[in-house]
Order: sequence, then structure tokens, then C-alpha cells
Amino acid sequence: MSYGKRKNPMDEIFEEINEIIQGMLDSRIKPDKEPHVWGFSITQIGDQPPEIHEFGKMNLKDSRFIEADVQGESGTRKPLIDIMEAEDTLHVVVEMPGVVKENIILDSNGTTLDIKASSENRKYSEHVELPAMVLPDSAKASYNNGVLEVVFQYDGLNKKSIKLD
Repeated sequence: MSYGKRKNPMDEIFEEINEIIQGMLDSRIKPDKEPHVWGFSITQIGDQPPEIHEFGKMNLKDSRFIEADVQGESGTRKPLIDIMEAEDTLHVVVEMPGVVKENIILDSNGTTLDIKASSENRKYSEHVELPAMVLPDSAKASYNNGVLEVVFQYDGLNKKSIKLD
């Protein structure tokens, strides 16, 4: 007896994850001097469909894994970025192994953060849209073990109280 099975939205995600894992297992990657890094994140907000974002050196294309041109035409990589909102501060954490802090350039206008870094073997560049207005002059940045952390204070001038009716 069939009850008209409705497909669970998570089934598609799990099918895609299984394809990704199978592709990794089936791939014939030649050993290289650098490790192959690849990953993905899944974000779902409310009733919106989930978004899957890939990062790293591999791409899923035509249901097969192939070596991706992660460095693009200019040789620039996109780093993995995590943004965390605390009560009074906004934290931007960026994974950029293989560079020294003297070669990292950060610029912010209060709504975005531009990140550039380079070394002999690696080059990173990313434009980050911040989820809230911040005070660029309040930024404190540290770089340790390949991880950059930038902490901003929120721009309190744009904050408004909202009264409930």
C-alpha cells in the first residue's frame, strides 16, 4: 500500500553528500607535495532551501571529481571564512595557512572586509560582506598557526531600539 511518499528535503542533501564521498573514493589523484583539501558547508535559514558551499582544491563536476583550478587565472585562492556574531563584537575567522602576518593586508569600510595575503607559494584574496555595520577603527587582528582572526566592535550609532505595540 502506497501512501504517496513525499521526498524529504534532506534526502537530496544526503544523496549529494554520498556522491561527493563516492567521487572522492573513486578519484585517481596522483600524490602531490601538498595535501588535497576539500570540504563543504550546508546552511539552511527558515523555510528556504539549503545552500551548499564547497571550498578547497577539489570540485564535483559531472558526478566525478577532477582537480579544480582553485587558484583561478590569477593564482589566487579563496580562504575558508567563518563569521561569528557576539553581543558586542563581530568575529571574522579566516584560514590562510602558508603566509606570514607581514604579508596580510586588511581593509574595511564598516560593511565589508577585504582580505589579501601572499607568500612565495600561496596567494589569498576575499571580499567579505559583513552581516552588520562595524567600526573599522575598532578592529583588532591576530594571525596564529595559519588562522587570522579579526574582531570588530559594532557601530552603535546605527542601532535603534524597537518598541513592541
